[in-house]
Amino acid sequence: MIRHAIGIPLHPVEHHHFEIQGRWLLFDVNALTVIDSCPLDRVILDHATSSLSVEELVNVVDAEAASADEIAGRITTLVETGFLLPVDQEPVVAPLARPTGYATFMVNVSQRCNLTCPYCYVNKGLFDYEEKPVPRMESATADGLVEEIHRVFPGFQTYGYHFYGGEPLMNFDAIRRIVDAAEAKAQATSTSCDYHITTNGTLLGASIADFMDEHRFTVYFSIDGNRETHDELRRFVNGRGSFEIVERNLAYLRSKPNVHLIGSSVIRRGLPLKKAMELLADHGARQCKAERVRLHDSDELALLGDEHDAYLADVKALIDHYVENLSNGRKPLDFRLSSKILQLLTRTRRDFFCPAGERMFGVSATGEVYPCALHVGRPQSLLATLSEGIDPAKRQAFRKKFSPDNQGTCKTCWTRRLCGGGCSAMVDRFGHEDCDSLRAESEAAIAIYQHFAETDITELYGLVSPQIVKWIRGGPADPEPGDAQPDPPG
Repeated sequence: MIRHAIGIPLHPVEHHHFEIQGRWLLFDVNALTVIDSCPLDRVILDHATSSLSVEELVNVVDAEAASADEIAGRITTLVETGFLLPVDQEPVVAPLARPTGYATFMVNVSQRCNLTCPYCYVNKGLFDYEEKPVPRMESATADGLVEEIHRVFPGFQTYGYHFYGGEPLMNFDAIRRIVDAAEAKAQATSTSCDYHITTNGTLLGASIADFMDEHRFTVYFSIDGNRETHDELRRFVNGRGSFEIVERNLAYLRSKPNVHLIGSSVIRRGLPLKKAMELLADHGARQCKAERVRLHDSDELALLGDEHDAYLADVKALIDHYVENLSNGRKPLDFRLSSKILQLLTRTRRDFFCPAGERMFGVSATGEVYPCALHVGRPQSLLATLSEGIDPAKRQAFRKKFSPDNQGTCKTCWTRRLCGGGCSAMVDRFGHEDCDSLRAESEAAIAIYQHFAETDITELYGLVSPQIVKWIRGGPADPEPGDAQPDPPG
């Protein structure tokens, strides 16, 4: 029995109690702590909502769950681990992570696409403009973009440029101009810069691949599995499938040692997550982003019913993927759970899904500034233009609107400190239809964290780089290309 708690009414902290892969876990929603658990804990915590003392809890739980000694033992554990607190004691709230000196600018160099994918969430490059936007960024805008970004957003140590569209390689000249300007500015200001691109791969020929190798690009290439599943939907305007040319371009890109390849697939009817990940690995991806299609339920491609349930099961099965890879000194191919696991490791909560509107911005082809590229064209999301500068009040209003503390659905959701309220662009368009996926990801992340917390927590630093694990253990490490690449923000 807990002497200091005898006679003192107790109450439970906000928690989530769940079973995953045959194991019961208990998660503190605000402190971000985890313990191994059992069904008895749920009974105790449910009764403790009435603010009962230890003695009262033992008596009221005794008849329906276990012996008095077993109940007292679990109560002791729950008190010692902070899941049961005296009624006058405030629960622990994990601090926010400290902002980094890295900022991402998602630049729409092209607002058109040469493919006609029906599930495209940026409307084939037209985004959410009421009227058709300009097709591409003009040379003069590209030439002045870096200078304007540094003027409007001073003080960052690293400026990341993520070229976006549409298909950004439809305007490679703008990319080249921005890279040249970024490197000159970095040298002049003692800052750093790096480059990302999201591309369908159809225009990524040898000369462009060489350019990306020279400038150490991270390339998100979109390819939906094998020829059959890819060409079903990812077709050119003339109806021809794009798989053959994408695979041919990838074959050369894979030979470039300074290019970090991240494969991207849209999980939909006929392309399950597990299969997509296997095929992305076959295509040479060092990491992958394979997430379910985001469409309204009325769309014929929407992931519903048994297929949606299978997707959630595949997300939870990522536990084995992470454990196997980290235990063998490899960075997991899938990175969707990494940031949540690192939150648990560092005990830092989120108050937003990603750095949108804070350290990440979308820039349209004409220099309009939005919280990220997925918000481009939405009047309610427009922050300003680069030429005018940013109104801090608009940034704050955007962050406040989509914070989990201000979204009704999120306020009582157990995963809000891990997911940060969901992607603001998707919530703005679809509402909170993705919450089941986010909760499945959080449960899997908690289970992975707890596995290594009990075995070797050092392995979790492999989420950043397997080389860090070697350094911590005192061994020599010669990073291979791509090993030290950080996971994407969010």
